[in-house]
Amino acid sequence: MLKKYSITALFSLLLIFTAFTGGGFAETTGQPAVNSETATALAEVYRVNNEIYAEIARVQALAEEMYEDYLVEVSGVSDKQKKSDAWNNYDSKVEAEIAALNTRTQAMTFQGMEKATASGLDVEMVWIPVQFADRERMIDPIKVIGW
Repeated sequence: MLKKYSITALFSLLLIFTAFTGGGFAETTGQPAVNSETATALAEVYRVNNEIYAEIARVQALAEEMYEDYLVEVSGVSDKQKKSDAWNNYDSKVEAEIAALNTRTQAMTFQGMEKATASGLDVEMVWIPVQFADRERMIDPIKVIGW
């Protein structure tokens, strides 16, 4: 019984190693080689995306701060009207910041996409979910598809 199990295990390992070790030596056929113009265009896309992510992080921190201030403001209040006013104030400020961020990032994305397309990159706008304190919105960095 042990001999059959050993032979079966050995045969299974042999099949696994035979099937999966050849792929590491295959040539990559997906994208052509990167020339200096393509590398520059890719670097520009990454720079734009980094600026977008920095703007997102700034607004996220601001939204968190405003949300904490709102929670502190309503923590000791029992009046529903005051809570409602505090919420409306917080909500309008956060939504204004997110809307301004969305406008800035879309402009950055469109400019970056124009430059990337002119340089020969195939790019698209992707929408990623971003958490801003108590709410989530979709923001649009650039995704490189090919060149």
